Amino acid sequence: MLNKYADAVNLSDVKADEIPDSFDFLLRGIIDSFGILEMISSIEDEFHIQLDMAALDAEQITILGPLCQYVAENSKTA
Repeated sequence: MLNKYADAVNLSDVKADEIPDSFDFLLRGIIDSFGILEMISSIEDEFHIQLDMAALDAEQITILGPLCQYVAENSKTA
């Protein structure tokens, strides 16, 4: 997923391979409100999961660490 945003991240003050867990794609201007929907769709397609928007904290959905943790916890196969 990060590959899609790598160029935009590299134009900011952070290198794509050094992004901290606290990196917020929305606040950094990498995505906008429409970009959130696009990012969610990309995650669902790539990891074959359905994001439960009620289970995600709306303020953390664009923050790398919490989003990755949610995806990792919910993409585990039984």
